[in-house]
Parts: sequence; C-alpha cells; structure tokens
Amino acid sequence: MLALELSAFGFFGLFAGCYAVLLADLSGALGLSPGPLGIALFVGAGAAIASTGALGWASDRLGRKAYLILVSSAFGVGIAGLALAGSSYPALLATLVVLYSASGLYDVGMNAVAVDLERLSGRRLMLYLHAAFSGGAMAGSLGAGALRQAGVDYRLVYLALLVPLAALVLAFAATRFPRAEAAGTEGERPLGGEASVASTEAEGGAGGRWALYRNGPLLLVAAIAFLGLLAEGEMFHWSGIYLRDTLGLTAVVGGSGVAVFYGAHALGRLAIGWLVGRAGNRRTLVGSGALAAVGMTLSLATTVPALVVGGFLLVGVGLAAVAPLAFSVAGNMVPERAGSAVSVVTTIGYGGFLLGPPLVGGLAEAIGLRAALGVIAVAGAAVFALSLRLREPKVGTATEDGAGAP
Repeated sequence: MLALELSAFGFFGLFAGCYAVLLADLSGALGLSPGPLGIALFVGAGAAIASTGALGWASDRLGRKAYLILVSSAFGVGIAGLALAGSSYPALLATLVVLYSASGLYDVGMNAVAVDLERLSGRRLMLYLHAAFSGGAMAGSLGAGALRQAGVDYRLVYLALLVPLAALVLAFAATRFPRAEAAGTEGERPLGGEASVASTEAEGGAGGRWALYRNGPLLLVAAIAFLGLLAEGEMFHWSGIYLRDTLGLTAVVGGSGVAVFYGAHALGRLAIGWLVGRAGNRRTLVGSGALAAVGMTLSLATTVPALVVGGFLLVGVGLAAVAPLAFSVAGNMVPERAGSAVSVVTTIGYGGFLLGPPLVGGLAEAIGLRAALGVIAVAGAAVFALSLRLREPKVGTATEDGAGAP
C-alpha cells in the first residue's frame, strides 16, 4: 500500500513538473499575455475550490478505492484536454475547469489515504510521500524541458502522461485500501492549540459537515496551508514562464530551473522529516517561511541565471514542509473524518491557487512578471508570522520520534 501511495504522489508530481514547463507552450499557442492566462488559471482554481469543498467528503463516504478510481479517471480527461486546448481560449477554460477540479479531488484522496497510513503505522509518512511528489515534479520538469528542446510537440508530452495514469488506476482497482482507527493515540494533540475538532463537532451537532469550518485551530493551520500553497502555486504556474519568457532562457535550461526548485523540495522534505521530530512542527514552519521569503527575494534581486536558480533552491527547501505538515495535522485532528478535515485544508489551500494566478497576472500586466512574483516572498514572510502563533502539541517522545524513512 505504501508503494502505491508513493506512486500516486509521484505521478501527481510528474504531471506538475510537466505542466510548469509546458504552460509557456500552451499559452504561446494561444498568444496569451500574463493577464488572460491568470484569468484562465483563476477559473480552473475556482472550480477546484468548489469541487473539493462540495465533494471532498466523498473520500470518506464512498471509500478510498472507489473515490480515487473516479477522480483519477476524470484527471485523465483533463490532461487529455490540455493536448487539445490550444485551438481556442474557451476550450482552454473548459479544460482547466475539468483538470483543476479532478486534480483537487485527487489531492484530497491521496492525502486522506496518507493520513490513514500514518495512524495505522504510527510513523510520520506525510513528508516522505510529499517528497515523492517533489521528486516526480523534478523528473517531469527535466523530461518536459528535454523533450521540448528536442522538438517534441508539447501536446504529445501531455498525452504520454496518460500511460502511467492508466497504470495507476488499474493498481487502485487491484488494491485493498486500509482504514485508519477512529481513535488516536492517547496523549496526542493536534498542532494549533488545546481544542480539538471533535469537540467542536460535538457542540455544533454530530456529523455536521460544515462544523469543521468553524474550528479555530484547524482554520489557523488552513491559513498557513493557504499561504504555502499560494507560494507553491506561483512557482508551479509562473516559474517556467518567468525563466523561459521573461529571462529568455531555453526550454532545457528553463526546465532545469524548475527542476532545481522541485529537487530542493524533495530533498527538503526528506530532511525535514528528521527535523520535525527534533525541532517540532512550530519551529519547522517558522523557519520554512523565513527561508522561502529570503530565497525568493534573492531570485528576484538579480537576472543572473545561477543566482536566480539558487534562490529557487532556497524557496523549494523553505516550502517543503508547509503543505504536508498542514495536511497531516488536519487529518490527525479528526482521525475518523480525515478525508473531510483534509478537504477543509485543501479547499482553503486552493484559495491560494485561486488568488495567486490573477493577482500575479494582473500585477505582471502593470509592473512586469519579475516584480509581481514578489507575492511569493510576501507569502513566505506571512507563513513565518502565522507560525509564531501556533502552540506546539504536547506529545510524548514515542509519538514524536516514531517517524522514519519509509
């Protein structure tokens, strides 16, 4: 089961890396400037927020297997649409609605399974699983850049992604998915304070799906996820365009720059898995925000490719822990409804994707993409500030040190 989860995260990263590099080709085929492209990404991210908010709970209701088979199939439809969307702007909008909705639901499903595995094994797996995403993204960005440099049509690269996705769907169908125990280990408390989501649900009415959106500690974690995913989303959407169009680098060099970000992301997550067990969640998140802010400031302060890519490396390391820690903490707040809790964080986190593309696109139209990407540095500083408000959970050494590399 762990191998399948690593594959699921790895494929999601493979797609993300390809998408980051090939978005410049897709927008170029339609002749889009940053403003119209930002609007298109806004529409797609809005669909993702609506779908995860309305349907994220289905991961608990339908069961992990059926849910992942359904959303992965829809994900494939969206990826295929990217190969056909270069004909018109309305076609691109329709494709992004399907693609972002399906990918958001896929994200909920694989993170809910990750929470199940963490609780059953008693190990911190989320960072390592998200490292598989980052490793896949590094491979995807390098591969897409090399293929484009060799003259391969970007549409064929998108269509090639359907092969590993089909294999993944077949593996989902053939696997028996575990369910986590409803009760957590005695003494464990979620990051963010003494109150638990379970008590909030009891006060708000048993089973109230929207009660999770009224829990303060969960919302604080979700806000940090929002900022971390906003920064990741801007790197995801705009870094390849910045390197290839604004700085005028070749496809292979631009792809390598994106790969450095994701490679640092992967290595950072592997290292942070060790760091969290010793420094704790709060201090790890504080340091993550500061490093992301410093790294992006460095990247934007120069046009020297080596320094820009070096800044990307620092941003990748800095953002490595933010999203996986948020998902893990959210799922552990309500272990019996991990999918629902993760969907709250995913829904709010995708708000970063909703706000970021049109914000950066609009700013880029007025002041240029280089200056507009300062939003990432601001988001890192905000993660730093909000993380200072978190209270470290009171856990015993067994639960704190029970992690290890899978």
